[in-house]
Amino acid sequence: MQFDDPAPMLDALSQRVLRHLPASAWRKLFLRPVHESMRFTDVQGTLLCAAAQVPAWSASTGAQRDLEFLARSHGGELDPCPQASALVSFGDAHHALAMAIELQQMAGDVRYQVGIASGHCWLATLQLEGASLPILVAGVVDEVEAITRQATPGSIRLAPSTFAQVDDAVGRIAGCMVATEYEGEQMAAASLTLAPRSSAFLSTFAGLGLT
Repeated sequence: MQFDDPAPMLDALSQRVLRHLPASAWRKLFLRPVHESMRFTDVQGTLLCAAAQVPAWSASTGAQRDLEFLARSHGGELDPCPQASALVSFGDAHHALAMAIELQQMAGDVRYQVGIASGHCWLATLQLEGASLPILVAGVVDEVEAITRQATPGSIRLAPSTFAQVDDAVGRIAGCMVATEYEGEQMAAASLTLAPRSSAFLSTFAGLGLT
């Protein structure tokens, strides 16, 4: 796969790897010709980004264990080297929405900013000591991280690309308040504020056909 200018993407990828992996692993990946250590594939899907409002993103915390469990249970794949927050990829926007709802309903003491966006990005498959490390970069990755930073803690912020796919399901979420934002005549985002857990939690998943 060829790029007009791969430097910005490689720089972002380099920083993410260095943040999560040992320096020795970084050297094995980035001090070799790119074609020897990684390959890039154009992929399309829906990404969920979750930013905890406490320093919760580390392997020893219950917050990450919750995210890993929810990602698997909803058919998502957790990115091993996120930019700054948890990043989960889905083939179906409805599954991303279902995970976002459950995450916010079960959050407990940890409050999350959650964003969801759909579109294209690059899947960088890094070859490291005989193992493949898949990392998503650029495109919709940048978009979902941007809308997540704008989300109110405890809410779910949807990009127009995702809202168009799940608007019927959103209308069936019990007790959910929906606020849409526009830039001129174009929709910019939709923010979902969920009802407190209790009975609304079960009725939400029944309405979405996910119980």
